[in-house]
Amino acid sequence: MIRFDDIRSDPTLRSLTVGFAVAVGLGIAWMHWAGLLVGGALVSLPTKNWKRGILAGFGFGVLSLLVFAGLLVYYGSFVPALEMGRVTALMVAIPLVLGTIGGLARVLV
Repeated sequence: MIRFDDIRSDPTLRSLTVGFAVAVGLGIAWMHWAGLLVGGALVSLPTKNWKRGILAGFGFGVLSLLVFAGLLVYYGSFVPALEMGRVTALMVAIPLVLGTIGGLARVLV
């Protein structure tokens, strides 16, 4: 059985684990907002220390925000989405905050 210490010490295995965690997190976030928490937690677990874990969770939030913005551009809804005022601020803040909170899971493990 592979332990977290084994994953954290091998750069190749760590990169594969982070890539898998990003795919799983984005897949869950596609269906429910709680996937942002789960994705942030999964991405943070293979990191070497808790500071990098929190940063990885924040990075997952940024990535999910960029994917969402790309989908808005693809469907032609980017400009109307930006014109929605406070909803736009929430649209930006929620993935960043939830990804970072998910990244706090690294503090526990």
